[in-house]
Amino acid sequence: MDASVVAKWILVKEEHQENAIKIKNDYVAKRVELSSIDFVVEEVANALWKAHKLERISRDDAVEAMKVLGTMGINLHKLGWSQVAEAMGIAFDLGTTVYDASYVYLSDELGLPLITADRRLYDVARNSFKVVYIGDYQ
Repeated sequence: MDASVVAKWILVKEEHQENAIKIKNDYVAKRVELSSIDFVVEEVANALWKAHKLERISRDDAVEAMKVLGTMGINLHKLGWSQVAEAMGIAFDLGTTVYDASYVYLSDELGLPLITADRRLYDVARNSFKVVYIGDYQ
């Protein structure tokens, strides 16, 4: 999964938040396994920082949310130089950022679908990779 899904676990009144919460609940109940790239931590933190700037979440709640996320045991993967080079190739092919392409790359390497709330990423990747849009999660 990418950061767009995790952020929906915390921020209120988000589109498809109920589906994101279902993913989290399925993970906690061990019905699904969740993996991501290690930089998802910084991406979620940045989303919460932006939400704080927009007065959508308090500073204390944002910091606490990050601490709680750290206790969930989500499997985080670090990509090396050659793996990022592969992700960069995907970025060139899809016309997306290397960050987004890294999520696509990792999901493909793990043989798991990428779950995303980023509609643009879903639209550009779905024909070549296994990608699930958060709105379609059941």
